[in-house]
Amino acid sequence: MDILKKIAEILNKLDCTWAIGSSMMLKFNGLVKNPRDIDILIEAKDSQKIKKAMDNIGQSLDLPSKDPFRTKEFFGYNIDGVEVEFMGDFSIELENKSIYKFILDEKSIKYLTNLDKVVIPTTTLEDWFVAYLVMRDPKGRVPIIKKYLVKNGIKHEELLKRNLEQDLPNDIKNEIIELLNINK
Repeated sequence: MDILKKIAEILNKLDCTWAIGSSMMLKFNGLVKNPRDIDILIEAKDSQKIKKAMDNIGQSLDLPSKDPFRTKEFFGYNIDGVEVEFMGDFSIELENKSIYKFILDEKSIKYLTNLDKVVIPTTTLEDWFVAYLVMRDPKGRVPIIKKYLVKNGIKHEELLKRNLEQDLPNDIKNEIIELLNINK
């Protein structure tokens, strides 16, 4: 957590939009114990200033982008032995050739986790439920998130509905609709 705090202090000074996602976000929600890396969503337009700042605290990593990802800016650093991945305008090409976009804005950053007085913006389980569905759930996260949301309630229904407006395959839309209807 010290590494995350160090990164957050820097990013908060840069006046950029950023938030923790993926396994670290799941950790903050008590759904995983030990994430292997730190995934940070950013806006692609802020990539250069973030890289310049991260060059001062870590070693740049060669992270090739793989299909079906269409993220505009994807780069990483080894910071004190931890892999930190930055995803600028995180996007994935779908089977129907449309592009899913993880919308990073004030609506998607719902939590401001506080680590020793350092604010850490965090994305939501609802957005990651959809993102993992789109990725075809390589790590088995969808059932874990779904179980949590069914038990504890959907807190950000509007984010699930907003994702339904994207050109997603029917099976993914049906999963989102099914989750929305569980709490009715």
